[in-house]
Amino acid sequence: MKRLVKFICALMCIITLIPLIISCGDDSYTKLSFKSTLSYDYLKTLNGKRVTINGYIATSSPVDGSFIFLMNMPYQSCPFCVPNTTELSNTIEVYPKSGKKLSYTASAVKVTGTLMVAPSVDKFFTDRYGYQFNFKIVDAEYAILSSEEMGENFAIWESFSQSGVIDEIYRMYDYVDFVCKWNEYYYDNRTDSNGNYIKGFYFNASDAKSYINEGALKYAKDPEYFNNLVKKVEAIDKDAFSQLVENIRQAESLAAKALNKLNNGEYSQGELQYIEKFDRMDYIYTINGGDELKSELNQVYEGFENWLGSWEL
Repeated sequence: MKRLVKFICALMCIITLIPLIISCGDDSYTKLSFKSTLSYDYLKTLNGKRVTINGYIATSSPVDGSFIFLMNMPYQSCPFCVPNTTELSNTIEVYPKSGKKLSYTASAVKVTGTLMVAPSVDKFFTDRYGYQFNFKIVDAEYAILSSEEMGENFAIWESFSQSGVIDEIYRMYDYVDFVCKWNEYYYDNRTDSNGNYIKGFYFNASDAKSYINEGALKYAKDPEYFNNLVKKVEAIDKDAFSQLVENIRQAESLAAKALNKLNNGEYSQGELQYIEKFDRMDYIYTINGGDELKSELNQVYEGFENWLGSWEL
């Protein structure tokens, strides 16, 4: 009798565990952070596996619900990109299950789906807007996060997002990118208001100086430009954003170094050559130490990406 009772008890335990085991198998997933998505090698180990991540839906996500841009910051309308590229940064494209749609919500969400990773780090997926990315989440759905599920720094992060400072920081990076790589910028082929077709051309040093002093980047001419940006950040929380302030100061130093090269004539004109893009003969300038500037720019921007990705819900 005792053996029979033990057997029945053991059998009941096994029967009880079976649904739990099945449930764990169905619901098992890896929790991603935005910072972890910066590592292609890490993502590759999860290719085809079920993942989850918390974030916010950008308001510029397609209205047809075919996919969403997921970000770790609220109140952001547009996806982030590496400056002067179409390469997504700190933004994840999320695609719904077949036949489903993902509608917009201003609330924080928990996304669950399957991770799809590009075959190599330099091969990108491209969406209908031309954005490039080397991973995405597919067969996905989301649930609204409760206040209890938010991180302890949620209030600070929300204040930062509401301040609009992040948009100013991206404008700052537009400026730093330009002064480090002005010789790679160009005016594209265009048609003027009178219907005349005008061939494009690469920037020369004079064009670059005009763009900075009189054109789209003249906002950075103020000698207090970087100091004022730092003040806005520190006004939110000096301690919480000390790493961001350090990054801004690094960008400031790099911009000054690159601007000195431009103003001191540390560049060469190069030889006259045919430019297929514009169907014309043109000069392409070379900045002395330009590769070093671009390398430093990448390092500074990667520092910003790491900081931005470290904020999680």
